[in-house]
Amino acid sequence: MESGGDYQIVNSLNYLGAYQFGEAALTDLGFVHYDGNAYDNNYSGGWTGKHGVRSASDFLRSRDAQDKAAFEWVDLLWSYAEIHNIDHFAWTEVGGSELTPSGMIAAMHLLGPGALAQYIASNGTADLRDPYGTPIVTYITTLADYEMPFAPVRPSS
Repeated sequence: MESGGDYQIVNSLNYLGAYQFGEAALTDLGFVHYDGNAYDNNYSGGWTGKHGVRSASDFLRSRDAQDKAAFEWVDLLWSYAEIHNIDHFAWTEVGGSELTPSGMIAAMHLLGPGALAQYIASNGTADLRDPYGTPIVTYITTLADYEMPFAPVRPSS
């Protein structure tokens, strides 16, 4: 959504590639070694070599590594939803918007599972935004209609 599909883009906060991965996500995925602060996006712990990626430049040049990271990340994010006990909110309405699995994944990717849990607990009244000011509900609704093969099936009406 933010990269325009550009695999080589780096934003002003040093998020990388087509899926705008930060250091914390890349650490969780095993691409980057933890350096004591996974949220500063300086990648100073070094790269692990996963999928042949040994630097930010390698990551940006590899569509394959970025796509593999994205698939792994979606599964990992859903496991975080389960850990935070918010997975069962899939297909429910919160704050006037339906929480689809893909919308939930989008919200967690941009703001984390804790933020999504906070949004749900507030019944959609918490004004949670990314560093550029985009509200969490924008991600929930804009990316709501993608199939997530691991996610719970929509209940029949």
